[in-house]
Amino acid sequence: MLISEIVWGDDSAERDPNLMRYFISNTALDRLKRFQKTIIVGRKGSGKSALRRKLVADFTALNYAVVELTPSYNVIRNIVSDKDIANNYGEEIFFQYVWLRHLIQAALVEIGHKSRGSLAKDSHEYARRIAIDQGTNKDLLESFVDVLNRLKIKAGKLGEFGIQVENVLKEECEINILEYHLKQLISEYNLVIIIDDLDLGWDNSLIANNMLLGLMASANYLQALSNNIHVFICIREDVYQMLLKQTQHSDKMRDTENLRWDTNGLSNLLSERIRFNYLAKDIDPGIEPFLKVFPPTIGTSNIINWMIERTLKRPRELLQLCKQYTERNESSIPDADLLKQVELTYSNWKLDDLCTEYRYQYPGLEIIFNCAKTKLYKQKYHLLRREIEEILLSILIEAECEREWFTAIKDKTDIVSLLKILWEIGFLGDFIKGGAGGSKIIYSLSEPHDPQFIEVQIHPCFRKAMGTVERIRS
Repeated sequence: MLISEIVWGDDSAERDPNLMRYFISNTALDRLKRFQKTIIVGRKGSGKSALRRKLVADFTALNYAVVELTPSYNVIRNIVSDKDIANNYGEEIFFQYVWLRHLIQAALVEIGHKSRGSLAKDSHEYARRIAIDQGTNKDLLESFVDVLNRLKIKAGKLGEFGIQVENVLKEECEINILEYHLKQLISEYNLVIIIDDLDLGWDNSLIANNMLLGLMASANYLQALSNNIHVFICIREDVYQMLLKQTQHSDKMRDTENLRWDTNGLSNLLSERIRFNYLAKDIDPGIEPFLKVFPPTIGTSNIINWMIERTLKRPRELLQLCKQYTERNESSIPDADLLKQVELTYSNWKLDDLCTEYRYQYPGLEIIFNCAKTKLYKQKYHLLRREIEEILLSILIEAECEREWFTAIKDKTDIVSLLKILWEIGFLGDFIKGGAGGSKIIYSLSEPHDPQFIEVQIHPCFRKAMGTVERIRS
């Protein structure tokens, strides 16, 4: 089998038809299946959507009533950019009750399909009418527009309802009647609701954040109704951290499962996909299928360590590196030199991916990095505090980025804040000297840490893109 024939699967878990055949189970999955956590938190590409698909498959196999919601980019953009919502109704409590209405309706339809005989007959018929009248896949946008139009008949702004606002929202969203029928139907069923893709269309605006905070509140409300109701919310880690800073109820958002990958897990992920490819062609993958595709070492480094060092320890980027390599290897023999050659292409992709990931928190990052390339080319990737500060000062002076976050830093010549941002997003690591000549580099994703920046290193996955070297040769 040619190495170029290896198919690693689609970058998007939703579009990968073979995902369940090489899914890697872990302790996070076990905890979620025991309903010990509600909020699934992970960085972009960490496997949230893959985990969602696995949960849906496993709970469906157990005959649970499963509701899976993945709002599209356009739906979320239309909601957060609606002028009436933004100017008059965009508070967390509004979003909470619209979400609650939408989730209960979706649950009633799903449970209604499963209920049989005389069980909660009236509620069953009610659920069936919802399915017929509104469809089993009523768009989230329709729910928001419907409630918004009802409220606008009564008042131009949410604030006009005063202390009665919660009662009005409950009435217009028909929460009491929906809740009554849900309780009638839920007694003999386990209901699982999983919401994902919430970062699509999210733009870090007050409205977008209130929309997500409202969802969190509605999940808490629902789960308090019955022990048979379980809600999972998949959310990006950086988005989640920003929400915590903007709510007074962060204590109710701490029930999180943080997705983290170690070397063993990532190695198994690759091996299982390689095994799947060989078996699909009726070829014995052997005891170590990984070594059929990759060399055992690259230079003096163990191959899997070398590869994972060039990622932020997320499956999607590791798979991207593998694709860059295997698509170019037209033989059946692992090639360390070829892997080195594709590192530059991969590194450029990863830098672009980082800018995309943080485009709403730090728009214009690509301008900053383009300027940084001119300062770091052929420079050391390991830098002393004074060296990195000199580079960042020149970036503050020269980079033509007019974004608010950057101009605020530039106006104050706040080099430390820029340094912290580069550490936060994973571009820089904090180099810590230990005893007896030992040392380690701590990146923001690895462990809780208060960086000192006495010395720093550019992360290995960005070094090729930035053109840095290990040392400056005389």
